[in-house]
Amino acid sequence: RIEARGLGKVVADAATGAPKTLLNNIDLAILPGEFVGIFGTSGSGKSTLMDTLNGRRPGSQGAVLYNGTDLGRSLDMFRSVIGYVPQQDIVHRRITIRRALEYTARLRLPQDTSATEIAGYIDRVLKQVGLYEKADQPIDTPVPLSGGQLKRVSVAVELVSNPAVLFLDEPTSGLAAGTDRKMMQLFAALAADRKTVICVTHTLENIDACHLVVVLFRGQLVYFGPPDGVCEHFAIKRLSDVYETLETKPIEEWVRHYDQSTFRRDYIDRRLSATTAIPTTTVATAAARPGRSLFDWRQAGILTRRFADLVLADRRNLAILLAQAPVIGVVVGLVFSIGDTITARAVAESQIAFMLVVASVWFGCLNAAREIVKELPIYARERSVNLGIGPYLASKLLPLALLCAIQCTTLLGAVSMFLTIPGSFMARVGILFATGMAASAMGLLVSAAVTTTDKAVAIVPILLIPQVILSNAVVRLEGWSETIAKATVVAFWGFDGVKATLADEVQQAKDLAGKALVPVVGSYQSDMLIIGAFTLVFLVATLLALRQRDGTAA
Repeated sequence: RIEARGLGKVVADAATGAPKTLLNNIDLAILPGEFVGIFGTSGSGKSTLMDTLNGRRPGSQGAVLYNGTDLGRSLDMFRSVIGYVPQQDIVHRRITIRRALEYTARLRLPQDTSATEIAGYIDRVLKQVGLYEKADQPIDTPVPLSGGQLKRVSVAVELVSNPAVLFLDEPTSGLAAGTDRKMMQLFAALAADRKTVICVTHTLENIDACHLVVVLFRGQLVYFGPPDGVCEHFAIKRLSDVYETLETKPIEEWVRHYDQSTFRRDYIDRRLSATTAIPTTTVATAAARPGRSLFDWRQAGILTRRFADLVLADRRNLAILLAQAPVIGVVVGLVFSIGDTITARAVAESQIAFMLVVASVWFGCLNAAREIVKELPIYARERSVNLGIGPYLASKLLPLALLCAIQCTTLLGAVSMFLTIPGSFMARVGILFATGMAASAMGLLVSAAVTTTDKAVAIVPILLIPQVILSNAVVRLEGWSETIAKATVVAFWGFDGVKATLADEVQQAKDLAGKALVPVVGSYQSDMLIIGAFTLVFLVATLLALRQRDGTAA
């Protein structure tokens, strides 16, 4: 049972900073098992109302009650029973439908839920949404699902944890009329299965599938009742005329007209009068969240397996990522040659070291720059349920670390096939790997800070070019430029670390002016520590960016 009592939402206008009312004094009473549609003119507050009812955006005034309990004070108590399907798809497309639902089930269901029980839940949900026959088919390939089927998968993701309430934000937007009808019938069937279903929609052709409808106009409630009562209430012949009719009178008249109607008395006043809120002290006790560890290792394991599945499922992209390292290594090996004199050797080995470091930074940054931003709708939904930021970030780092290790090893291995550079192979792989992981952390920060993959890809060159210029390889840095490079550029320390692995005679070689041809600022160990510090700073900044994005605690 969901109730809204005097619900209001006021925000600051983005342009002027003045208060802007999105919702104003809304009362509602929705009973268990009812299918309620929300529609109204553009900008009338439909999505705001839904997000206020489900706790995603709490109201500024009034209260939302679930079975008489204040949702705002007890949101943790209800997270597991609230399902939410946003406009964007909340499912990874590269894996099969069944695997996608399995990961969601393991993340949201109790830890003691067995694999057999999870399989049973998934089969039941797939039959409910009509996708049982396609359960083992990848969502995107080889034959992509239709728009309606893809939306059904998003619904199935929410149903797998068996929520008591299901919110749907324009689930039929852009779908054909026939598909729209089937989706609305599906939602009605879910309501018949004792779920409360609340749906925002622009399409009115199939609104008769709802038990009740909410009509909003300029942030205020102008109708709540059965769909076949809309035409009578607004004195119109066709339901679609309601939008034009609403513009013919001031909002105050429509609010007054509804407040004086039998619909208000029957569907709000009589329902609200039967319930009182549970005392705050009782709510606080009931809503107390059980203690949890600082880091959820189980969740991190599930998320890591899912990310690995996604990487392995996109074989073409994985092949490109794995192939670029040896290809670049072969090109470096063919182009460069080690001179006979110590001077020529020092110059050549320094240039090769620079190319290795730049490639490692490129690998790491490009591998990670799209990994968070491309799944933001999924992240936001899982975060609102029970996703921890720490486990989520760890699930990205572990597979990226393995990929980076393979790339750095094959890069140096390919170069070593053509050129012999005295020094420890493993020490060089270590410094290249550390540099690549710092770049991966930098890429994750970019991915967490932007809103689209296009922006992430556009920012990567802006980050990589300073890595080249300020690496201390293209130009010998001195004074303020060297200070800036030391404080901000990973490649500076990566290049310095690779130079520290070269033979002693190369490090001691000097030019005619008596300056070292291959200057080493620090030592291998200190360079590794500094690169590790860069990595830690980037990861902390990524955590803060993710926390800022969702506004919730980890």
